[in-house]
Amino acid sequence: MEPAAAAGDFLVAAADMLGLERRPESIRAILDRVCGGQLSGRAADGFPTSTLSVTGIPFEASVTGGHGRVTPALRYVVETGTRHADFELRLGAQLAAIDALAGSMPNNAVAVTTTLRSFVTALYPNPAEVSARHGFATWLGVAHHLGGADGALGLKLYGSLLTAPGALPRLCAAFPEFAESISVPARDGFVEPYFAAIEIDKHGVRTHKIYLRARYGDIATPMKVVSHFGNPAWEVLSEVVRCGADAATLHQFPIVICCGRRGDVPIFALHLGPHRGGDLTALVHELAARHHGSTRAVDALTSAAASIGAGWRYSVVGLSCSAGDGIDKLNVYGTPIWNAA
Repeated sequence: MEPAAAAGDFLVAAADMLGLERRPESIRAILDRVCGGQLSGRAADGFPTSTLSVTGIPFEASVTGGHGRVTPALRYVVETGTRHADFELRLGAQLAAIDALAGSMPNNAVAVTTTLRSFVTALYPNPAEVSARHGFATWLGVAHHLGGADGALGLKLYGSLLTAPGALPRLCAAFPEFAESISVPARDGFVEPYFAAIEIDKHGVRTHKIYLRARYGDIATPMKVVSHFGNPAWEVLSEVVRCGADAATLHQFPIVICCGRRGDVPIFALHLGPHRGGDLTALVHELAARHHGSTRAVDALTSAAASIGAGWRYSVVGLSCSAGDGIDKLNVYGTPIWNAA
């Protein structure tokens, strides 16, 4: 099956299984705008064309919630333009997708488009000068709220901080909110700025996030994360251990730290991927039971994949922690795996 069609079938099935209002035409139309009608998972030589997911497929779905409830939304991220080996052509395809999706936003689409294009320009002021070996330009995320009359959209745009020199200072100059979000350890080297994201919800509220990649495989990394980021990091890592992860092998999980701000409210989260050869299923189920109230939502993703003849792989778990509320959100990400990918 062609990957974009498979992704559309998966999303329609997922909406049903998550108990969301069934709107297949709207779901497929939004996906088509996001991916430009194509999700190329492999290059001519057979190698993966995207780093978005652990499988190389430029599509990842997720569910979120906390305090025993699941947020009623269809959520996914796409990397479009992966058929282009040239960075500038790939970014051009992504900008076209950004414009198309921003035009669907319910609150001031022109301002949203301007904001997102300014974000991209700050990261990549001269895309023609970027080497083709830098594949990651942007990922575009959708939160498709199907319960209301307007089917309102939220969106999230991710961009690399490693591709073009000086990206982080330029981004902070263009958007001071990013400078307020950063908590980068100095003179240690156990984390590095990895990517940034700007999120605009269905009400037009904006969130700015910086993601930091922790050094992989260093046995001291988890404790260094706690030393720098304090009690929120300790709470998240402790919860992961309570839910089945081996404390002695935490350094073997890829760890990404998120620091952000929504208005005046600071945001902190830790994201863990599977260690080499690992499987997150057992950890996902235990975390979901505790924070979503059941495994129903995460099981809906695997069932939706099975309904179209696809496999499923969990790729990341993310836990957010706030000073006054403890662990308040669990995000679970994964990828349907179909034959044509």
